[in-house]
Amino acid sequence: MDIRLIAMDLDGTALQPDRVSFSPRLQAALDAAHQKGVAVVPITGRQFFILPPAVRQGAAWEGLAVLSNGGEVRRLTDGALLSGHYLGPETLLRLIEAAERLGLPLELSGEEGLYLTRESWDNQRKIGGPLRFHLEEVLDRFGHETTDLRALLELVRAVQKANLPYVPDEARAETERTLNALPLSWFWSGPRAVEIAHPDASKAGGLLEACRLLGVDPAQSMALGDSGNDIPMLRCAGLGVAMGNASPQVRAAADAVSAPYDQDGAARAIEQYVLG
Repeated sequence: MDIRLIAMDLDGTALQPDRVSFSPRLQAALDAAHQKGVAVVPITGRQFFILPPAVRQGAAWEGLAVLSNGGEVRRLTDGALLSGHYLGPETLLRLIEAAERLGLPLELSGEEGLYLTRESWDNQRKIGGPLRFHLEEVLDRFGHETTDLRALLELVRAVQKANLPYVPDEARAETERTLNALPLSWFWSGPRAVEIAHPDASKAGGLLEACRLLGVDPAQSMALGDSGNDIPMLRCAGLGVAMGNASPQVRAAADAVSAPYDQDGAARAIEQYVLG
């Protein structure tokens, strides 16, 4: 297969366990693919302001990134918006009510960062453990406390996505039923974390938009991923490759499985299917 575009998830796929850097082997493979004329496009659930330097410095790959699970496509060099899908106020109000009823912490993502109530912030600090990275590297740097998410909707017009950062096992089934009844798209981005976006936002849609902007046939794309939000992208690409650390559902959605992300699974896939 003649691969002309690499659609690359970040966390759990391309980034190392520190969640900010690429391994030397992956960096070399990405640079070699770019030199070969293959477009490299990060497709991530992260927002622009949370992209690590390793990704920003890779702007020369193709100069764009798909963000917020397909909610936005931006230029990496200056953050200019190329396309976007945003959650509407009516849907967000229903989502806020549902989170309150279920007792779940909720975050809304705008241009300047993540917005949440003090109660939600405190709940996450009590949970600790699995939320440590999110608390220290995301909320402590980009979090904004608000007294009322409803009032916030009057000030933040472009909400790219919403997060339920921790859903306990006993609330999982009810959370899924509630989200399925709302006009939005949602994904399990981790064992207990849910990411929520506009119904037209998905990593598959982001992949197709990147292909359109770059003039690449989607059949000539390769997607690399590990999480539930990567499944549509893995199925949409000409070749979908799951990391060895992916869940059985994600591996089943892929055409091939590579090594785990911390054993250079992404680099191995690029070497095998792109660099030959």
